[in-house]
Amino acid sequence: MNIEPKRKVWGKGSVVIIVLIITFITWYYPLSFFSLYQSVTYHPDSNTHNGKTYEEEIGEFKAAYEEDLKKDLETDNYNPTVNRTQFILPIFEQEWLIGTDSKTIDKDKLDRMLFDVQQARNTLLHLVTEGDYSREERGYLVDSINNFLNLEDYIRFIRNGKYFSRSDLQRMLSNLQGYFWASFNIYTTVFYDESHK
Repeated sequence: MNIEPKRKVWGKGSVVIIVLIITFITWYYPLSFFSLYQSVTYHPDSNTHNGKTYEEEIGEFKAAYEEDLKKDLETDNYNPTVNRTQFILPIFEQEWLIGTDSKTIDKDKLDRMLFDVQQARNTLLHLVTEGDYSREERGYLVDSINNFLNLEDYIRFIRNGKYFSRSDLQRMLSNLQGYFWASFNIYTTVFYDESHK
């Protein structure tokens, strides 16, 4: 009885099984340690808020803000809220948040996102000491800071999760997009508008 052909069959069968397992893990758990690409393609929803897309809301705020910044730079009345907003606004203008096309999200992108949110939060913390705010405006500023802290926690949660399925990640990234949108609205329509009056 020849054992050599049986070993070849078992060897080839084992390789096929391992390849199938890795392919399944890569597809089903795209950010896991065993995934080949460690990335997921996010398919954003085309949600609206008050009849406007997120991109339209950003565009409207940015147009008004650029006028505020121009006026602030032309006068001697330094407004720290207007000045510092130019450093906060880019985190809300990330390509994956604005567009409706599918985007690839990997751990590096999540790390960069986390770093940018931390920098924006630090900018807000500087406003606490730099700005002359009323008690109510300080409360709104603290709410914005807390929203940024919650964003950081949620990004870390997604980043560090090794066993989230593809559908879990789609849901979590959709939630994260919603959290960014909510943070934008709280910062712009609550804190910025109130402190800029």
